[in-house]
Amino acid sequence: MIYAIGEIILVVIGILIALGINNWNDQNNLTNKETSLLIEMKSNLESDLEGLKWDINKNEKLLKANQMVLKSLNSGVYHDSLNLYYTWIKGNTVFVKNTSAFKNLESFGLDIIKNDSLRIKITNLYSTRYEYIRYIEQVRDEKFQYEQIIPQITKHLRLSSQNLYEPINFDALSKNNEFRSVITLNCDLRNYIITTYKDIEKMVTELIDAIELELKDLNK
Repeated sequence: MIYAIGEIILVVIGILIALGINNWNDQNNLTNKETSLLIEMKSNLESDLEGLKWDINKNEKLLKANQMVLKSLNSGVYHDSLNLYYTWIKGNTVFVKNTSAFKNLESFGLDIIKNDSLRIKITNLYSTRYEYIRYIEQVRDEKFQYEQIIPQITKHLRLSSQNLYEPINFDALSKNNEFRSVITLNCDLRNYIITTYKDIEKMVTELIDAIELELKDLNK
C-alpha cells in the first residue's frame, strides 16, 4: 500500500512538473511572439515617422504658396515670380501608413501585449488616429481639391511658357471674392492638416519610445 501510494505521488509530481514545464514553454513562446511583433511594429512606426515628416513638409510648402497668393491678391501686386506659388495652390498629401505589424497583432489577439498601457496606445493610434487622418485626407482635403481648387484654377489661371500657372487677368482676379475665399479656406485646411499630422507624429514618437522600454523589460 505504501509503495502504491508512493508511486501515485511520484506520478502526480511528474505530471505537475510536466505541466509546469509546458506552461513555462507556452509563456516563453508568447513572450517571444510579443517581442517579435513589437520589433516589427517599431520598424513600421519608424517608417511612418519618415512619411509624416515628408507630408508635413509638403503641406507647409503648399501653405506658404497659398499665403503668398493671398498676399498678392490683397496687395493688388503681381509679378511672374509668383507663378510658382500659383502652381502650388493645388496639391494634397496621402499618408501611407505601415500596418503589417498591427494586422499580425490583431490575428494573434491584442491580449498578447501584456502591458495594458502600451496596448491602449497601440489601439488608439492604429484604430483611431490613423483612421482619422485618412478621413481628413480623403473626405475633406481631396474633396476640396476637386470641388473648389481645381474649378478655380480652370476658370482663372492658365499655363505659362514655363509650364507654371499664371493669372489670366490679375486685376480681375484680385477683385474676385470667390477665388480669394477659396484660397483663404485652403490656407485654413493646410494649417489644420499640418497640426493633425504633427499630433500624430508626436503620438508615433511616444509609442516608439514606449515599445523600446517594453522590449527592454521583456529581454531582462
